[in-house]
Amino acid sequence: MLIKKNTYRCAADIAFSLISLLCLSVTHTAKAQSTSDSLFLSNARKVIFAVDKAEIPAADYRWLHDELIPTLKTLDTTCVVIGRSAASPEGPYSNNVRLANSRRETITALFEKEGINTSRIRFHTAVEEYALLVELMRQRRDADYPLVRAIVDSLDGDDRAIKAALIAERQGELFRRLAKDYFPELRAVRIMVTCQTEALPRQHFQPVALAATSDAVAKSVVPLLPCVVPAAAQPRRELLSVKTNLLEYGAYIPKYGWCPMPNVALEYYPRHGHLTLGASLDFPWWIGNTDNHKYFELRNYTLEARYYTRSSDRAYTHGQPNGEAAFKGFYLSAYANAFLYQIGCNEDDGWIGEGIGGGIGLGYVLPLGRKNPRWRLEFGALFGFFSSKYDPFVYGCPVENVKDGKYYYDYRGDADLFKKRQYRYTWFGPTRVGISLTYDLLYRRIGKKGASLKRWEKKGGTL
Repeated sequence: MLIKKNTYRCAADIAFSLISLLCLSVTHTAKAQSTSDSLFLSNARKVIFAVDKAEIPAADYRWLHDELIPTLKTLDTTCVVIGRSAASPEGPYSNNVRLANSRRETITALFEKEGINTSRIRFHTAVEEYALLVELMRQRRDADYPLVRAIVDSLDGDDRAIKAALIAERQGELFRRLAKDYFPELRAVRIMVTCQTEALPRQHFQPVALAATSDAVAKSVVPLLPCVVPAAAQPRRELLSVKTNLLEYGAYIPKYGWCPMPNVALEYYPRHGHLTLGASLDFPWWIGNTDNHKYFELRNYTLEARYYTRSSDRAYTHGQPNGEAAFKGFYLSAYANAFLYQIGCNEDDGWIGEGIGGGIGLGYVLPLGRKNPRWRLEFGALFGFFSSKYDPFVYGCPVENVKDGKYYYDYRGDADLFKKRQYRYTWFGPTRVGISLTYDLLYRRIGKKGASLKRWEKKGGTL
């Protein structure tokens, strides 16, 4: 789609950005012509921002900080960063101006902080990118492309009038569909690195445009040296996490005293949806002796299903992982457990048995921040029941009252009538509270089967 001369209010800025993004230069005699937004889309890398936010997303921050900026530092000073900042048209125009400027300033500040000279940073603000919207619709062969293009062309770059006309179409249905299908790609800063050859004079870096129909002008185009940037690091989605309940290491048992309870849990994260599956094991196995008569031997096996109120699909942007934790925030859970134990507190108080339980829970998962994307904290509580069959035991034979270095069931009746697990204990109420430290152990590979220990995967080629 050719943009007619003077069709859009920011034609000069658009021409400058497009040609810089294409790494092309024209001879002194070439006249400025029009160019296509399809070239802009195919050559720039976009940094997509959240609605009404100017903070750089985690995945793009890593790419900018760890990939692009170090590469730019190694290049000649004639290599510059070209950017174009915009906001999607949903909100008031004044707010979109603020957002577009803030997003540009945020990325510019990052470059400046890392020592990139301001003369090498050339960002422009487009505010509401209706020209880009039209080109996206053309590329996707959208049925409403002719209508939207006609509106944009007829209103000659008046953003407010264009928005009003789009809202008026089909009682707002068209605008709502555009907001869902296209606007997220417009709230972005698009970035490109371009370099100038030593053979070309400095003025060839000035804004010019390519004629799509003139062979004479096309033959005069001299391509600049491509600025090769390492392949972008694409964040992966988490697949499996490992965690431990920190509170259990401080457990205190009456008559026994401090009793740390080692525990480990795994949580499996599906590709989409709200549900996860988990399993945990508590395994304190403190074998005492006949001097203190303290024993705490426990195996508790638990299966858990969770429903997170926040959909994991929000960890994707345009079908690709965006670096966010997929399962975070509030959740509800259901669990079932089975256990066996042998506990001795002193020579007269000991129990041996097994049991089952189940119930529901609620909790909250809190990521520990951009610098620690693998780590999270979980706050949770379980409510339900457990039922155990058990027998008490004592040190020494309770019938003969002899301390012979052995432990016996606390039973004084006829030995022929003895049966194991004659006692039962059932509890209804809170069954566990926890503050768990979680670490993402495995990640899904992008576009292929299997898992990886690495959170990032190299994708794409050059800018």
